[in-house]
Amino acid sequence: MIERLKKSSEFFIYICGVLLLASVLLISIEVILRKFFLVSFGGADELSGYALGICISWSLAYVLFEKMHIRIDIVYAKMSSNLQKLLDVVAGLFTLAFTGLLVYFSSSVIYTSFVKDSTANTPLGTPLWIPQSIWFLGFCFFFLVLLISCVKSIIVLGTDEINEDMSIAKDEL
Repeated sequence: MIERLKKSSEFFIYICGVLLLASVLLISIEVILRKFFLVSFGGADELSGYALGICISWSLAYVLFEKMHIRIDIVYAKMSSNLQKLLDVVAGLFTLAFTGLLVYFSSSVIYTSFVKDSTANTPLGTPLWIPQSIWFLGFCFFFLVLLISCVKSIIVLGTDEINEDMSIAKDEL
């Protein structure tokens, strides 16, 4: 299951890369059109903002798998493996709780936008529930990854097995 989630997160990170590249191209075209032709099609800043928010939420799982979240591990490295596993579970549960709050409050934002039929205050007038839903699903995916990783960490807590997905120790190349 974890391997499928890793593959999915890699797929989503490539989609995010394409989305960011498209955003950069759109902004570049907008700047060139404004500078040389005094024309603007508007909405480039709005769309790039949506792209950035979506890419952040969808990249969180990949960053977890690659152990690229900010971690302070000077003391962690000097602890026994059992204590390290316990700290991995505690850190995972705190991250899971925080992500649960993100999921809850982002769903509230979508609900409010949908009920009030909120649109962006820009020339595009985008219905806000659309980009917010994609953003929300990224948080949900991260929550699912964390939940499964935490359960696996709790299962291996009393064994000699190490859960590489939740361990903060990154293999040095």
